[in-house]
Amino acid sequence: MAQSGPSDSNEQPEAATEGSLALSLKLGAAGIVFFAAIFGAVAIFAGGSDPDTRVSAYTLPPTVLGVSTQPARDTDTPTSRPTDTRTPVTSSISTTPAIIPATGNPVFPTNTQPPTPTALSTATGPSLSTPTPGTASPTPPIATPTPGSAVADLVAQIQNDFGVRVLTDGQDWGTDEQRQLRNLGAVRTALTSMPNNVIAAIVAGDGGALTFLSNNAGRTEAGWQPYGDRAANYYSNEDRGQGGTFAANQIVLQTGSTAQTIAHEMSHAYQMRDMGPGQYVEALLTPEMKSFMAATGWTQLISDEELRANANQSWSQINAFFEYDGRDLSYINEFGTGVTLYAPNPIEGYAEAAGLYYAHSDGTTLPQWPEYWDWFSANVG
Repeated sequence: MAQSGPSDSNEQPEAATEGSLALSLKLGAAGIVFFAAIFGAVAIFAGGSDPDTRVSAYTLPPTVLGVSTQPARDTDTPTSRPTDTRTPVTSSISTTPAIIPATGNPVFPTNTQPPTPTALSTATGPSLSTPTPGTASPTPPIATPTPGSAVADLVAQIQNDFGVRVLTDGQDWGTDEQRQLRNLGAVRTALTSMPNNVIAAIVAGDGGALTFLSNNAGRTEAGWQPYGDRAANYYSNEDRGQGGTFAANQIVLQTGSTAQTIAHEMSHAYQMRDMGPGQYVEALLTPEMKSFMAATGWTQLISDEELRANANQSWSQINAFFEYDGRDLSYINEFGTGVTLYAPNPIEGYAEAAGLYYAHSDGTTLPQWPEYWDWFSANVG
């Protein structure tokens, strides 16, 4: 059965500025374009009524997993969409309605695409705005006020209940206590929404405890910015600092993301639970992903050996190795707006559908996609 968290229906739509984007199995930014050239991965729940103006992204960093792009609902200063050399696409699992610009064409909040995948060996593939291991220059954390007692209590509760880490020092969970509680509440909602076996599989691993960060610079705990200095949502199983590259288990969120986006990124963490740092492409070859592809209409156009040999290529190239012949992934969100899931490849298609299935808001009617929901029920929980 799909589990839904607390309703996000009280959230008000916010304006989203356009720009270009990047990657994620960080998994980063996407949109209404169904087959885009990028790969991505999860965001936080916002439950307040204050409109926001920031856009976040879905994806995997160059060696990070899935950046998800949900419009953030907690920042006072608008930012443009993250940029990338890849083709921009608009994302859609967001609960924010489309914006109608002067042209009359709807523009949906965007996701970030995944960074260039890392080769399956110890070599790292090329990536955008990614420091070279051993020569990284981490950005300093932002100065943040000491959380109030209510915020500190909520953080402690989340950490104790789920065995995860929630960083507040140097992070931005909101400009005031109300927003901080709302945005941290999204993390709790996403954790509660996911099946217990998923939580058990991702809360700890070779990269340590699953760690949640929130900032509008796309910055990991070590200060790495795989998508450059911009807001992005993504999962990464590696981090980079002055000492080089090392295993990690992090979900980086843009301030004010929704529970559905966070669930998207947690799904990326689940997909990568047995993968080595940066080995995102290898996850496409697991029996689990093969089963998902067969059930939902994906075809792999090259052999497994050829895919492995191309594991250090750009995500746009990886995407070209797969073809989707399944149903149109459009639905109506809680605002009555038509949106389309971002599915440039099977990993993103999986995470997008999982975020919707497990953490859609109470105001969104789950679309009739039985092959997707039956697969998740039988294979994930």
